[in-house]
Amino acid sequence: MSAIDKVREAPPPVSASTLSELLQKTAHAKLPSQFYGLLQICLPLAYQAWTWGLHRTAGWLVVASAFGLWALGQQHLKGHSESDDDPPPPRSKLRGVWRLVRGGAAAIGSVGAFVLFLEAFVRLMSGVFKCPGCAG
Repeated sequence: MSAIDKVREAPPPVSASTLSELLQKTAHAKLPSQFYGLLQICLPLAYQAWTWGLHRTAGWLVVASAFGLWALGQQHLKGHSESDDDPPPPRSKLRGVWRLVRGGAAAIGSVGAFVLFLEAFVRLMSGVFKCPGCAG
């Protein structure tokens, strides 16, 4: 038996998934449980930061919490396992509520992050470009 025949008869590789598929499985299976912990700690910290007058920090914590809520909704709608062989999660009466929660959290997180990035950019540019008539 030649080496070419041995290669032809070799079993296919165990995992033929691409990097994109692997990252997507990991993000949808493992990260939502970590986002749940983020959700639990960010909301109280956001409230505390707001009361101390740290409004931007509170905003970032609310954005992180919104993405944690989105991840929980995604996990409830798409399932908990990283295997494609497992059946999808059962349909429930709360499926519409989870879709609404997921959509609302995604909107709040995305818009909040955009506004905070825009505000940070404006502050940076106001520090870089001073008006010529301004004192200082």
